[in-house]
Amino acid sequence: MAEHFTDREAFEALIRTMLDRGGQGSFGRIHLVSVLAEGDDSALKGSLPKALSIAEHIIQHRLGSEDACVPLEPGKYMLVFPGLSDTEGMVKATAISREIRERLFGKSSGHINVTVQVLPLDRLRPRPAAAALPAMETVLDIHEHHTGVPLQVVFQPLWDAGRQAIIGNRAMTKRLFQGHELLDDAVQLAGEQDPLARDRNIQLRHAAAAAAVSPGLVVMPQVLNDHAMTDCAVVTADIQRVGAFCPGGLMVELTGAVGSASRTRLRDVIRALLAGGASVGVRIFPEPDLARFLKDCGVSYLCFNEAQAKSAAFTHSALYALLAVVAHEVKGSGLDLALWNASSGQDIKRAVSLGFSLFSGIPFGGSRPGMVQPCDWPANKVFL
Repeated sequence: MAEHFTDREAFEALIRTMLDRGGQGSFGRIHLVSVLAEGDDSALKGSLPKALSIAEHIIQHRLGSEDACVPLEPGKYMLVFPGLSDTEGMVKATAISREIRERLFGKSSGHINVTVQVLPLDRLRPRPAAAALPAMETVLDIHEHHTGVPLQVVFQPLWDAGRQAIIGNRAMTKRLFQGHELLDDAVQLAGEQDPLARDRNIQLRHAAAAAAVSPGLVVMPQVLNDHAMTDCAVVTADIQRVGAFCPGGLMVELTGAVGSASRTRLRDVIRALLAGGASVGVRIFPEPDLARFLKDCGVSYLCFNEAQAKSAAFTHSALYALLAVVAHEVKGSGLDLALWNASSGQDIKRAVSLGFSLFSGIPFGGSRPGMVQPCDWPANKVFL
């Protein structure tokens, strides 16, 4: 067997050692990477052996001397990173999955699905024969949709510059990690392909439906990546359920791996959201051609997050320059522009002059556990 393809007894012994050691390790060190053909097309299944060979080569190349991997069956690989922290293990497993996919398809999702699931040690520890591979697979199946990462959903008032009014609320995820408060996409420590996206989407939907007592518009982010929003029929049903609690309208803000998704998948997901009764915004800085494509698909808004830009060390001058370039590039596309987490009235005034129309941020009040009611909010309260 290849160097890092461990036999089952040795792999289970390694897991027993980790369990006996105790301590942390509740998330992010043990993973199941799956490379599976979608559908029953024999031609697709005929290409699977080559895909598996590529995947196995990448796995062997990327695992370190302390790491181990055992094939469960063709296309399913259990990986363990005993020497890494939870976050490091999560990042490494996601990077391996992403490299396999990009090697196979470039930026196209193709017809072979590459996924990574997390096996939480804390959920495995109390089980009989916890280190046995069947027990690990059972835990993966049971907890497929629950990461155990504590997320909170809060809401921000939405200000419409044209109407000079608070017209609704935007949902946002918040996570406390090692003493820091992480917001929006920052809660996904492994980046845009973090499997946490699936659980984050669920919590945003539940919170939006439970809190939508306001007659105003509700803007609800949903993350698109290899692990989330993969079944368009389910996407439509989920959005219909949330929309039933939003009498003032629901806009889904598509975020995550939007820039790397194939146009076919983007179109299908956008159509699924529209079929669920929502309008659609996309958080991306698009080229003019992509902006036209998104508009043709039915997208209404391009959304930008000032807090995300600031975390990337953008100065105010750099932010203004970026917003000006984007507004110029997409001018005439028919897409409206939104700016979230604006830090000052001056930022909003500059953005309005560039054509931005919908805002959230400090000038309208901070985030809160519930929604606010629509109300008049004249510009002179914003541009102090």
